[in-house]
Amino acid sequence: MKEIKIVLTHTNTVVCRTLKAFSKKPYNHISISFENDCSTMFSFGRKITWFPLVGGFIKEDINSGVFKMHPETKCKIYKFEVTDEDYDIITKRLNDFLAKPHKYRYSFLNVFLIRFNIPYQREYHFVCSSFVSYLLKGIIPFNKEISLIIPDDYNNFNLIPEYEGRLFEYVSKKVACVNA
Repeated sequence: MKEIKIVLTHTNTVVCRTLKAFSKKPYNHISISFENDCSTMFSFGRKITWFPLVGGFIKEDINSGVFKMHPETKCKIYKFEVTDEDYDIITKRLNDFLAKPHKYRYSFLNVFLIRFNIPYQREYHFVCSSFVSYLLKGIIPFNKEISLIIPDDYNNFNLIPEYEGRLFEYVSKKVACVNA
C-alpha cells in the first residue's frame, strides 16, 4: 500500500473569498501530494501569482506562489491509501501533465457550469477538482461526472482525515520531524 494526500485549502485571495461566498463551503481549492509533508502538491490554478486570469496545471509549494503570499492558508488534509497498482495508475496520469504542462488550461467556463450543475469536459481543460478527480478516476467511486466534482465533495469520500488547520504549520511540523 502507498499513501497520497488530498489537500483542501482556503487562502485569503479575492478569488477564494468569492468562491466561498457562492459555494458556502469552507474549502474551495484542492491539490494532491505524493509526499508525507505535502511540501509539493499538484493542482490547477493561477500560473502568475498576482494575476488569477492565467491558469493551468501547476506545481504548488508553501514557499512560493499564493501559499507564500498567504501563510495563513487554512487546510484539511486527507490521507488516502492506495494499492501499488493504483498508485502507478495515478502517477502515470500525473506524468502526462508533467511531460507537457503547457498544453493544459484552466477551465474558467467550468467554474460557472459547476454552479448550475451542467457537466462539460473539454480536452486539456480542468479546474482543480476535476484534475484531482481525473487522477483518481476509477480508484474513488465518484457519484457524478468529474467535471461537476467540487473540493468539498472529498469530505464525503472514504478518506482518512489527518489534519485541519494552517497549511504552513502542517508542512513545518512534518519537515521538523523528518529533520529531527
